[in-house]
Amino acid sequence: MAPETRLESLTPYIREAGLQRRDAWRIARRIYDHQFLYCFSGAAHMMLREQYYHITPGHLVIIPPNVPHKLWFDEQQLGELYWFHCDFFLMDDRQWIYDFYNTAEKYITLFGAELRHKKHIRDNPIFPGGVPLPEILKPTHPEEAEYHFRAMHRAYAGGDALWQLIARRSFYAILDIVLRQTTGEAPRSANRAYAVNQIKAYIAKHYFEPMTVADICGDTGLNTEYASKLFRRQTGQKLVEYISRFRVNQAKKLLIDPDLSITNVAEMVGFSNENYFCSVLKNLEGRTPSQLRAHLLSLLPEEEPHSTHGR
Repeated sequence: MAPETRLESLTPYIREAGLQRRDAWRIARRIYDHQFLYCFSGAAHMMLREQYYHITPGHLVIIPPNVPHKLWFDEQQLGELYWFHCDFFLMDDRQWIYDFYNTAEKYITLFGAELRHKKHIRDNPIFPGGVPLPEILKPTHPEEAEYHFRAMHRAYAGGDALWQLIARRSFYAILDIVLRQTTGEAPRSANRAYAVNQIKAYIAKHYFEPMTVADICGDTGLNTEYASKLFRRQTGQKLVEYISRFRVNQAKKLLIDPDLSITNVAEMVGFSNENYFCSVLKNLEGRTPSQLRAHLLSLLPEEEPHSTHGR
């Protein structure tokens, strides 16, 4: 089993995107990367490993690497599926797979009993909480999933110069839909992270103003006791400590300006008075404001003396 994937480490690469109508494979195929498919009309049939699925509008299918699968359509009810091939991380051999898929003599080897080039087979990611990728689901908001599949296909087919950027944005949105719906734990985990990010965003926007936990919760809609406990559990820091550290980090940027007094700096980052600012700084940095200023100024690169010679 692959190690758990850290969400912040995702660097998706969308190999290509398309629209599938008649192209099918009744002989079991295996692929090196992941393929996402979304049915927006008609119907299709799929065997994934030994499991049969009837694909109808609103179904999202994720085909993992090196898993045998078949796809076919009814002549009376042709399905239309958006699809894309992708890596979850930026791999050195990303072009190799693209070239392989687009060379007919190589592509047909995907229909063999096994993949020949083992080193190019991608891992199937495991997400926080031990959540694996599902192989099929029906998004609760199908219009959102369809929008992002359409946007990705339109950018790719239209030769948009920024198509990879557009595709990554849509990939993240689709993955968000998948993970939130996969298990009961994924949405709760995502909601906790979202709540903490709301708190951090409020602090970043209002750090220079008087601020209490009640102020933050009034803006974010969180209960004060819950917010404090959640923040500490998710970040390992008390909320009031995070606020102080955030203000001190902002103060450091201002202390390198010798024209600003210590009192000015304290007020500009939200401390009610200079004495309180000095106390917090001494506690967190082990220095007085003057000592910290001298230290920060010593880190600045020296200006090169102006040359007296002509060029």
